[in-house]
Order: sequence, then C-alpha cells, then structure tokens
Amino acid sequence: MRYLPPWVTGLFLAVLNTFLFVYFSRPWGIGGAEMKLVAAIENSVIPSHVSSNLHFQTFTPQLNWFVMLIIGMVIGAFISANLGRDFKFRVPQERKWLAYTFAGGMLMGLGERIGNGCNVGHILSGVPQFSLGSIVAGAFVVLGAYAGSKILVRLV
Repeated sequence: MRYLPPWVTGLFLAVLNTFLFVYFSRPWGIGGAEMKLVAAIENSVIPSHVSSNLHFQTFTPQLNWFVMLIIGMVIGAFISANLGRDFKFRVPQERKWLAYTFAGGMLMGLGERIGNGCNVGHILSGVPQFSLGSIVAGAFVVLGAYAGSKILVRLV
C-alpha cells in the first residue's frame, strides 16, 4: 500500500491536534511557525530590522517546539516521498507558471498575515472550536480554491 486511506490520515491529524491542544495549550497551525522561523533567520542576519518591527516586539521570533514540528513535517514528507519514489524536482516548461506560482504563494502569505492564521490552523483547529473567524476564513478558503480552479482551467 503506497498511501494511507484518507480516514486514517484524518484520524491521525485529529489525534495529533488534540494532543497539541491539551498538552501545549495551542492548536496546530503552520503560518505562525513559518513566520517565527523566517524571523529567527532574519534576526541572525539583520537584527536591527526585526527589533524595529512592531509585530516582532509582540511575537518574539524564536525556534520553539512549534517551529521544530513544522521542520520535522517537511523533513518527514521529504523522506516519505523518497522512500515511495515519488520525489522529483520539476520545473515547468512554460516560464509563466513560475510567475503564477510565485504570485500565488505571495497571495497566500498575505492572506495568512491578514487572516491572522493559516488555512491549516483555521480549518483543522479553529473550525472544530466553532471560532467564527475560522469558519469565515474556511469558507473563503473554499471559495478561493473554487475561483482559483476556474481561473486555472481557463489558463490551461
């Protein structure tokens, strides 16, 4: 069997998220950890910029367990893809797709900062807690994915 059934994966994620919430008093999400990782790297290169940034005066950039969880997730996915012989570097033949990918990533990053959380955090953690903000964010993630798929079909 190459892949886990979706229900097994969903059950595993639910148990992991419950454990994180009970043990660390924090639900799972990626955006905050990614921001702290980038800020910690930036702090080692340009500490004056990080110290003058109002956001980082409230949320200190640090490499904590949350950041390590995300790094471990990426490393684990890389190992799993290699073991399953699914890993391959791919460069689009048409260069415009690099621009589309970059623009999409920038829009997702902007949305993560404006929405005060990533889609993973909102959907996997906020919606089960009946957070109104997460429910609204989740609805717009679905609408955005739908609109994006329609745009993508027209471009292809």
